Amino acid sequence: MNNLFNGLSDKQCDAVRTIDEDVEIIACAGAGKTGVVTHRIINILKEKEKILPENIVAFTFTEKAAGELKARIYKYGEDVLGNTNGFANMYVGTIHGFCLKMLQEYIPEFQKFTVLNEIRTKLFIEKNYEACGMSDLGLRKYVETNLFLSVMSLLNENLFEINKWDEKTKLAVQKYKTAFYEKKYFDYSLIMQEMLHQLETNEKFAKIILDKVKYLTVDEYQDTNPIQERLIQFIKNGGCNLCIVGDDDQTIYEFRGSDSSNILTFKERYDIKKYIVLDIDYRSSEAVIDIARRVIRNNQNRLPKEMQSGNLIKAEESDTTYKEFDDIQEECDFIAKRIKELHSVGVKYSEMAILLRKHNFGAFFAETFKNYDIPFIIEGVNELFNTPECKAAKGIFDYLNGEIDMTGLFKLWTNIDYELDEKEVADAIGMLSQMNVKDKKFYGDFCLQQVYHDFLRKISIADDTDNASAEIILYNLGKFSQVIDDFETIYYATLPKNKLANFCNFLKYSAASAYPEGYLVNTYIRPDAVNIMTVHQSKGLEFIAVFIPQLNKNNFPSRKMGGKSIWHIIDKSYISNSSKIAGEDVVERLEEERKLFYVAITRAKKYLFLTRSPYNKMEKNISPFLIEAKDSPYMLMYDSEMRYINKHLPKMSEEPTPINLNFSILQDYFECAYRFKLSMFYGFVQPIVPALGYGKAMHEIVQNIHRRYLAGDKLTEEDIHAIVDTSFYLPYANPKLEANMRTGAEETALKYFEKNEPDFKDITMAEADIELDMGDSIKINGRIDLVKRREQSGEMKTYIVDFKTKNRDVTECINTEQLKIYALGYLKLTGEKADYLEIYNLDNTESDKQRVTDNLLKGVGNDIRKAATKIRANDLPRKCSKEKCKSCYLNYLCLNKMEKRDFEI
Repeated sequence: MNNLFNGLSDKQCDAVRTIDEDVEIIACAGAGKTGVVTHRIINILKEKEKILPENIVAFTFTEKAAGELKARIYKYGEDVLGNTNGFANMYVGTIHGFCLKMLQEYIPEFQKFTVLNEIRTKLFIEKNYEACGMSDLGLRKYVETNLFLSVMSLLNENLFEINKWDEKTKLAVQKYKTAFYEKKYFDYSLIMQEMLHQLETNEKFAKIILDKVKYLTVDEYQDTNPIQERLIQFIKNGGCNLCIVGDDDQTIYEFRGSDSSNILTFKERYDIKKYIVLDIDYRSSEAVIDIARRVIRNNQNRLPKEMQSGNLIKAEESDTTYKEFDDIQEECDFIAKRIKELHSVGVKYSEMAILLRKHNFGAFFAETFKNYDIPFIIEGVNELFNTPECKAAKGIFDYLNGEIDMTGLFKLWTNIDYELDEKEVADAIGMLSQMNVKDKKFYGDFCLQQVYHDFLRKISIADDTDNASAEIILYNLGKFSQVIDDFETIYYATLPKNKLANFCNFLKYSAASAYPEGYLVNTYIRPDAVNIMTVHQSKGLEFIAVFIPQLNKNNFPSRKMGGKSIWHIIDKSYISNSSKIAGEDVVERLEEERKLFYVAITRAKKYLFLTRSPYNKMEKNISPFLIEAKDSPYMLMYDSEMRYINKHLPKMSEEPTPINLNFSILQDYFECAYRFKLSMFYGFVQPIVPALGYGKAMHEIVQNIHRRYLAGDKLTEEDIHAIVDTSFYLPYANPKLEANMRTGAEETALKYFEKNEPDFKDITMAEADIELDMGDSIKINGRIDLVKRREQSGEMKTYIVDFKTKNRDVTECINTEQLKIYALGYLKLTGEKADYLEIYNLDNTESDKQRVTDNLLKGVGNDIRKAATKIRANDLPRKCSKEKCKSCYLNYLCLNKMEKRDFEI
């Protein structure tokens, strides 16, 4: 086993050893804070016998940061402890994720709730404009939806100040919550609000949480907002050990409500005796560090510290340079040429980044990089609806809505960069011509996604042709499927003609600015490409070379924008830290922008390029930050004789693309690799059906029965009815269908209860989280429905039970990779091998069992690693057959013309 303190500095060791008292860790950029947090958590488990992994909670700012931290925790757990038993029960993730998990795990009524993303939230508000309270605040539908969302988020996150508010504001907030809750929806602010409300008013729930959390770590503490701080304080007051990690110099979200005073006053407010400053940057060269240091020193309102260099990267004179240009195209060309030069000496494209203060400059670089054949990934440039294939997809619904004719639709499809069969296109349009949406009276008779799938099945687009653009076309058509799904999630239960009209308006006025091209969002394949992103998006990342362009006054630092703001809607006295959010104080605003520039600089390991060109009359003068950076002796004006060599390049990341898989995704892969590609790469979504959600509801009903027994309750038939009342919910069903399926659910639950109640005493786990870290950045997660132990022939045997609600062949189910992973997951969770795998079909009470043998477990890991390798390599071939494709939920979307003829479609 490895020594936990190998390779750590004295201060890092001090932080890792501090597990008996609360600790504040101020970590400068590149100080190795993730490693410190990892080692400290493992040290807690090593030294504290009574502390289980489930007693440790770590809050991260993003899910990406959580993935990195948890991967390290698993690695060091194996190295230091020799196992990772129970690690699946350790929560590492965002505060919002923790709150949602706790609410749904311990308060059954919230199991029905789903979290709306930003696009769906806007759609919901615009559909329910009056009910959401938007008109009460005098805001206009569609035009001011974003402003309304910002107001509601701020108010919900500061609800504990409600006594300051006027009646109009209180009413709007209440109406907003009521509208969301009636449809069983959360947005992110409502999750936090509900969690705090339950902790402060529900003693039973609060006790569960406080008994559970014994060690709490909060990363990026400088970016916490008031409600998050209140939650942290509540948990801390419950008796847990608290460790916060952050850097006040990197507080960059005050405009969203983050409060820098949280970290600036933490030591005094919590009476912290242990205060550790990790001030050595191990990431960047001395040149980069000196530039960053000279810039951030100009901020006055900061904790005392001075970043030091701990990196041995040699800095050449050409590493950190600046250059000014006459126009933005010259600036883009300069950056493109430097990227090509760096790549020629061995710097990967993926190790270079363009960090923008504003999204709108991204399009300039994207166009330039296309001309220079530089691969790139761009964040925040939403060009999906400029692609020919998405114009054609949009045309399907414009045609149905009477906005274009058959000829116009035909031209749109034959204009895409793919040799489509014109007869197939004509047949597909002919199918549409038979559809009279106005005559359809029931919402279930007109599903937008189904119309889209049916059209695509009529034509033949497959990515196994010689057409190199076929894959890009399928990515964009798959993304359009997600556009439909976003809309139909909110508007499914709408009169067909109204649904169609609203969808066409959504495509015309809102969607075009909200969706990137499809291939840009594939998280399974990370090409070797330059990253174009905003500085805010770069938080937590690092690159060998960083370019910060457009360093003009009024761009970086950004000028305060005019127009209607939050404070035109609500009074500033309603929110305690309103002055910081509003950016009223000129000095404070400049300091926040300087922090953002500091974050941008410190993303660079070796090369840093600062450039500018006058963009318009408002942005023609040099940024004061560029002037401050030039104060460093390392920051030189670029000259044409500067060259780059590969002699002193930092070590480049060899980490493979992270692969996070769950059971349903793996089931897709093992049943049909190409179906996995259709859904997970291209993004095609299956059509909504009215009964959607029945299987989930039944799982939750059975889960809640089991949990009541584990809690010591003795249930009756009336309790089963009450559990069904709490758990059963079909979001898309009409009242008649819901009533019928609810009756069926009650009968199924009672039948299950009557047959199995005598064995409930044998249950040891219900809905147990499992997580497998397979190494090589491969993670598998899921949940085991039930674990029970039963005596057989004088020996205790362990059963892993999985519930099914479809009339599937049970024998087929028992042999799937999914069940083998359950067995391996249980072994990792408990350190014990299960004896049997059991599939229980709730529909007909049929069950089937299989022994867990060493041979069953052997090879599962290899199968998963092989799957991940093929996924990363995009090796997902089509192996179609008439029988297999017929039963596929994405059936026939992938067939070419010859296969269609063979299958007689």
